[in-house]
Amino acid sequence: MKDAIDVCVNAKTLSQGAVRHFYDALEQRAVKTDVLADDGESFEGDGVALMLGAELRGLYTYKALASLQAGTTLYYPYGGMLVEDRYTSRHQALIEGLANKLKTDSKVQIIMSLEQQPAMRLRETAADEAFWFAQGFSQLDLQIHYQGKIKHDYAQEKLNFSVTDYAGGDEATNAELCHLYREAYKKRAGIPDITPEGINKQLSIPSRSYLIMRHNSELIGQCSLFISDEECYVDSIYVRRSYWGTGAADKLTQSLFDYAEKKGCQTVSGTAASNNQASRALMERFGLVAQYQVKRVLLSL
Repeated sequence: MKDAIDVCVNAKTLSQGAVRHFYDALEQRAVKTDVLADDGESFEGDGVALMLGAELRGLYTYKALASLQAGTTLYYPYGGMLVEDRYTSRHQALIEGLANKLKTDSKVQIIMSLEQQPAMRLRETAADEAFWFAQGFSQLDLQIHYQGKIKHDYAQEKLNFSVTDYAGGDEATNAELCHLYREAYKKRAGIPDITPEGINKQLSIPSRSYLIMRHNSELIGQCSLFISDEECYVDSIYVRRSYWGTGAADKLTQSLFDYAEKKGCQTVSGTAASNNQASRALMERFGLVAQYQVKRVLLSL
């Protein structure tokens, strides 16, 4: 190994067994590896790997997503480096290999999530942040992760809202959902676009659910949920701006709690940007508690 040279290679040259063993050794958040065969069968995911001789030392896999920003492609690479190589020249080489692989004539944005930190911790730039900034990344946002038990809080409604489970497949409803989503997130960077076909594809996954809210037949709110292991994760939730302050957000939130309980969930979790005071206040009003925070950084190519 002394004379081995670091080389960046296409992840498709790896075996599923090698990728599985790498993720098992990666000292990072848990990842399910049971879908990967523990043998020499080829890995089929897109990605860039750093090899030291025959040893896999680093890996980032990715998938292209259209951004809400026109003409921009988003990537949220998953993976990293073995702990002894993290934030070293090898890690830098892997990031350079990733950027070279993803760079095109069109605009590309790469978004990385940094290490988890205790909730609401104020700190100076840490080693991980300094490393990413040195690679040309800039701060995107700070995500606060919340979790809490199912709660019932039926406040008096100011207006008559209806919330229903949506199974997908309705062309008009899908178009309304896309419009509502784009209006809600159009001013935020690093947000993937959504399409009617994408909604149907999401809802074909058993663990995914949508709840939609209407007032006088007008679609005014939506939340998308991911249910697994007795927990309901709120992927997104929003209400049309003209209905802020009407109790619509409380009604939608209580409805998702009721839905999660019917699905056998014990807890609800979700994230909110640190500067999104309204979303954070809503979560805290329903008993969710900040668990940890994750800073995200962005590189534009």
